[in-house]
Amino acid sequence: MNLPGRLKLPTGKVLKCKKLLYGLKQSAFGWHETISGWLLEHGFENLDTDGVTFKKETTKQDGTVSKLLLMIHVDDAIVATNDEECHQKFMDELGISFELSASGKLTWFLGCKVEQDLIKGTARMSQEKYYNDVLRRFKMPDVNAVHTPCEANQHLQAASDSPSLEHRDPNYVRDCQQALGSCMFLTVFTRGNCAFVVNQCA
Repeated sequence: MNLPGRLKLPTGKVLKCKKLLYGLKQSAFGWHETISGWLLEHGFENLDTDGVTFKKETTKQDGTVSKLLLMIHVDDAIVATNDEECHQKFMDELGISFELSASGKLTWFLGCKVEQDLIKGTARMSQEKYYNDVLRRFKMPDVNAVHTPCEANQHLQAASDSPSLEHRDPNYVRDCQQALGSCMFLTVFTRGNCAFVVNQCA
């Protein structure tokens, strides 16, 4: 195995990383352990079993309660609060331990467009850009939208001339899997994580 610097390892030997690198299988787990541990040490509680949503409440001297709600997706996060001073303190503390790039008012998150009306107390999320990108990616930008994408009560059967799994075109199989995964993201993301966050903020 040839490595940077022309270092060659003896047969049967491997290198052990002392630092997690982006792209390695263990990196996501290591990052999650790091950020979750930091949040718990700083008074946050985990609201779900996946370690995605965290909440912190602080009672001030005047009896009011400051709330911070944080939703994390890998290295992207949404912070909601009812106290700007509390939010700024949290960001300052977080910035000491981690490199941050705050984007200000939430307008986009993981491909979703977010529109907020602070007067009415409402938030609207749209995945229009994401699904248009998916349609273009799979060369279907002009398809017609229908409520039921197949005939009702139809029973699908494998065609007699359908090739066996080992004889199917791997590129076609990969494209089908990626298209299905993109559709699953559309159906799960908004109704799951973000709806949960909005409910907790209420």
